[in-house]
Amino acid sequence: MLAIKTDKYDNKLHGAIQYLAEYRGVRLAAVIDNDGLIIDHWERSGVDEEAYSPLILLMLGQINAMLQKLGEDKANMVVIKNKNSWLTVHRFDNWTLAVIADSETDDLLRVRIGQAAEMIKNHMNDKYPLLFR
Repeated sequence: MLAIKTDKYDNKLHGAIQYLAEYRGVRLAAVIDNDGLIIDHWERSGVDEEAYSPLILLMLGQINAMLQKLGEDKANMVVIKNKNSWLTVHRFDNWTLAVIADSETDDLLRVRIGQAAEMIKNHMNDKYPLLFR
């Protein structure tokens, strides 16, 4: 029975990733821990999630260092758009959700990212309750 329960939990996490993956234009959705290790991911078009994960955390760390110098709170979400891509980094608790999409993807993706982050947060709180006391 324990294996079934674990499978159920793992499916909740992957379900949140799949929720993002089914949105038009998404090329990568990944949950990353504090060490840059990928907990779960989905990718399209050969995106190398292992190349992005440490760089995403490095970028977020640099942005937060600059915000601290300005007397501002840490960023919990960073959005970067260029002519080809739309990178969204959403930080919550001890986890980071990274989403890379085509630049033409509509703004409703932000809503989906927020919903997926909440799904992941609830999953992690249920599975690892001692980390969030």
